Amino acid sequence: MGSTVWFAPFEDGADEGTVCRRTREVFAAAGLGAVVPEGAITAVKTHFGERGNDSFVSPACVRVVVEEVKRACGRPCLVETSTLYRGQRHNAVDHFNLAVEHGFGPEAMGCPLIFLDGLRGNLHVERPVNLRHCETVAVAGDFTLIPAAIIVSHFTGHVLSGIGGAIKNVAMGLASRAGKLRQHSQGRPEVQAADCIACGTCAQWCPEDAIMVGQAAHIDEGRCIGCGECVSVCPVGAIDFDWNAPAATFNEKMAEYAYGILGDKRDHVGFVTFLHRVTRHCNCMGTKGEKVCPDLGVLASTDPVAIDQAAVDLINGAAGRDLLEEVWPGAQYTAQFAHGEAIGLGSRRYALERV
Repeated sequence: MGSTVWFAPFEDGADEGTVCRRTREVFAAAGLGAVVPEGAITAVKTHFGERGNDSFVSPACVRVVVEEVKRACGRPCLVETSTLYRGQRHNAVDHFNLAVEHGFGPEAMGCPLIFLDGLRGNLHVERPVNLRHCETVAVAGDFTLIPAAIIVSHFTGHVLSGIGGAIKNVAMGLASRAGKLRQHSQGRPEVQAADCIACGTCAQWCPEDAIMVGQAAHIDEGRCIGCGECVSVCPVGAIDFDWNAPAATFNEKMAEYAYGILGDKRDHVGFVTFLHRVTRHCNCMGTKGEKVCPDLGVLASTDPVAIDQAAVDLINGAAGRDLLEEVWPGAQYTAQFAHGEAIGLGSRRYALERV
């Protein structure tokens, strides 16, 4: 038996008021208020965007979700975790200041803002899963204390996984730094020296100081953690992954992390995903990315696999081809869904209900 995904379409370039209204309508249609126990602290997990990025879900739309949690008699708080790479989200202090800068401050949102993995991303709880790739998952520590959550995702492409949606938002966004590192530990990028202009941008962004720049950049394989930031920031495309081996493994690890992180609170988690300003790169990039497809609408479900599958189907259906495979060839993004379904994270089969 499949899951249900609700879809509230809107026109390409719809104004913020329309997107907010459709968000409220799809939240209600999906009955996401029912996942919130009365009086329960409820995490609203979103992504505040890196400095210089402007394609994240708008604060006004996230505030709609906060208000709906309050309407359901929950006690909402915005939550996030620290990143692996250098930038404005590497620790809780700078991340908080960036969130405020981007409009997500507590006064604007009407709820507290909490970093679940501590000051520097080191607070975590090991949760056993005993799956193909992971025996345990390193969950952001304070997420284990929160009884309910609404996962607000901006669907995008992604340099490693091909796509970033609800599964990635949970798997990476609610893992501690150790958990993020373990998920990234398989693949390694390679520099094409003939194309490299030795600008040093990759070295500036590398979280492990694994890149040295002479006549061309060189990656120390012993220090590289495979996070992919160098691939994302290279201005001339001189760094890339060997997609033959690690891509499916990375996506399967993310499915296992999402499964372990959600754990026994799966009946108290809802998902809202925006097919709005869909870009090639995720919101971790400090740039203003161009859209790869028209704006389509906003989705809601209680199944992370189904909502991501529906997002892919809608985007590719509108394009009339596998657009997401074209954006990141060889990333094997469907491994998230296939493995997620196999381990019980959710279902690829779904009924789409238009709102």
